[in-house]
Amino acid sequence: MFNGCQKKAIKSHVLQKNGILREISDKNHLVQFLPPNPFETAEKGMFDFKEIGVNDVYTFKGFCEEHDNKIFEPIESKSELNFTDPKQQTLFCYRGLCQEIRRKEISTEWLSDLIKICPIETIHLMQSSLNGYNHGIENLSFFKKELEKAINTNNYSSFKFTTIKIPRIELCISVPLNIKASNQEDLNIPYCTSFLNVFPKNDSTYVIGGFHQDFKCSWTNKFLMIMRSANKGKILKELSDLVTMRLEFWTMSPKLFKKIPSYAIEDYKRLFTANVFNHDSNLKTELNIFSNA
Repeated sequence: MFNGCQKKAIKSHVLQKNGILREISDKNHLVQFLPPNPFETAEKGMFDFKEIGVNDVYTFKGFCEEHDNKIFEPIESKSELNFTDPKQQTLFCYRGLCQEIRRKEISTEWLSDLIKICPIETIHLMQSSLNGYNHGIENLSFFKKELEKAINTNNYSSFKFTTIKIPRIELCISVPLNIKASNQEDLNIPYCTSFLNVFPKNDSTYVIGGFHQDFKCSWTNKFLMIMRSANKGKILKELSDLVTMRLEFWTMSPKLFKKIPSYAIEDYKRLFTANVFNHDSNLKTELNIFSNA
């Protein structure tokens, strides 16, 4: 992810390993939503919840050790953490963006190989998925350059980021989001892309969200407005809808996972699978997997 670097990438944690992820782990493990063993797909579906060790959970191979340490030092150092600082807000969003690009790149590499040997009747579906990934990479790469420009010049005026403190929930999210407006038809690059981070620290959970000033997102503004409310029930319901309908890359503590009833897990997996390619701004459910949090 660092332009021109040829060194081997390490497993970069999307959020701070020792200051955020380890603090909510149980025996150094967290629960992440991941594809199951291929032999279990028929039983468990496209995705399942797995306990992953803290060294491997919520990671991606995007930066060498030198650049990972150098770029993200301000949000890795406990003494420097300031979640309202524009530079730190930008770095949280930048790392979440880079993981999404890299995961899409890996998917395109995998699909490009698979399409050569897949049955002819599935080639159209494979090619459509491949085109979608490439389209997404091209769009996210625009915002990657814009974020890098902000970081390198120390000028963050092109972005609007907001930090909100909400009741503590042991949930971790760091992603870019493409929310399709109700009146939007074609997605011409670049298109509206927002950034969301959710993570617990000390007695609270912090939400860092925003977008590029030239590509404002009304859905993100509404989401942040709900996060600002004092109603814990509404906040938890909105977070539940977020992970159910829009995210495949997030993690939570085993303690939080144990509070989710088994029927809610099955409802979650069903709803997620049914809406995996739906980016409409009006996605809502009756389900609240965090009602007992």
